[in-house]
Amino acid sequence: MRDILLVLVFPILLFFIFKRPYIGVSLWIWSAMFFPNGWVWGFASSFRYNLLIAIATILSYVFQKNKIKTEASGLTVLILFFFIWSTISSIFTISNPDLVWFEWNIFFKIIIFYLLCVLTIKTKHHINVFIWAITLSAAYFGAAEGLKYIVTGGGHTIAGIPGSRLGDRNELALAVNMTLPLIVFLLSQTKSKWLKIALIGAVIFNVVAIIGSFSRGGLLGLIVIGGYFFLQSKHKLLVSLVIVLGVGIGSAFVSDKWTNRMDTINTMDQDSSFLGRVVAWKQAVLMATDHPIFGGGFKAGQNPSVWYLYEDDFHRLNFIIDTGDYRVKRPKAAHSIYFQVLGDQGFVGLFMFLAILLLCYRKLSWVIKNTDDEWLMGLARMLRVSLVAYAAGGAALSLPYFDLSFAIFALSHILCEVIKRAKNDKEQPEISVIGSKVQRRAE
Repeated sequence: MRDILLVLVFPILLFFIFKRPYIGVSLWIWSAMFFPNGWVWGFASSFRYNLLIAIATILSYVFQKNKIKTEASGLTVLILFFFIWSTISSIFTISNPDLVWFEWNIFFKIIIFYLLCVLTIKTKHHINVFIWAITLSAAYFGAAEGLKYIVTGGGHTIAGIPGSRLGDRNELALAVNMTLPLIVFLLSQTKSKWLKIALIGAVIFNVVAIIGSFSRGGLLGLIVIGGYFFLQSKHKLLVSLVIVLGVGIGSAFVSDKWTNRMDTINTMDQDSSFLGRVVAWKQAVLMATDHPIFGGGFKAGQNPSVWYLYEDDFHRLNFIIDTGDYRVKRPKAAHSIYFQVLGDQGFVGLFMFLAILLLCYRKLSWVIKNTDDEWLMGLARMLRVSLVAYAAGGAALSLPYFDLSFAIFALSHILCEVIKRAKNDKEQPEISVIGSKVQRRAE
């Protein structure tokens, strides 16, 4: 039944994409995060929905009439430089070229997505549709998982979306953390009583999902954004109530297994999982030290031949954290957006990546300071919280090339454009009036 419904609805969605390209990028992020293939089991699961949406969006933009001009920004230029740098790194990789170029291809699609976002999303309405698309993807799945966790009394095992970008529970916890502020923004803008109740429920269930995911990084990220959210929000009472309810409900169903896992945060130097991450970080540092300019290439550290090349030198960095005689059975993922970029793209690539995060935060702060529009200010504040969630939670996850983070980068660019365009529209009539007065005096 799901297969038939999806196949019947999808052509209609493509029709609307051809009519309005901003719907295309909204469905692009939705399909990337929601992963419709994972919700069907028959013939419909073989279709490449994300690819079809991408092609339709590109064609829609190419043939769109009366395009609104898009101005270049330092953030967009820096992101393009970062992509070019990753391309050069892939050419000179020390890893398996086939695997590296496979990862490059994924990043290339994300860059195309970013560019189409800044080219097609131009108005508040466009932005609103885009925000709803994000919310109805990862947050929808998170809310469903949180509800199952409550109904089963904590017996349900929360996992990621199989086959998707959020296939791991840690990745799901990060995406949900990043989406929570956007749900709160929609809550502040929604007038419908029932929709408000649904959004409040979504926040609570997603908080429960993060707790029930057993993700220590997710819990730490939730604590960080909860504190940041509280300090930045104008609705501190509402934020406090939602956090208390979410944590209270989630904690009521946690098991001794969950408590024991979270307790390992206090004894990380003795935890095998944490030590595995530390040796992965050491491998990334040593690889970047040998290849400081371009790094090793995408996920080079997970290549067995590259990993074992540095394994005997891990002790050189024991002055940071002593991993002793700890050995892994197979190469570990970087488990950090920062160490992964360091290993993949070298110190120069890491500098650009950090600059992108900083510049995005500064652009959102600029929006808050340079507009009186409460809608724009509220969204910019919530996007800053999402960015902090990514920066904090990503310290323990390998998601530097992430669709959702680049959606936030794009929105920071778009909000600045909206403000500048509004100011130009206000100044233009004044210039016309002054010009006509001068002309009349001359006559």
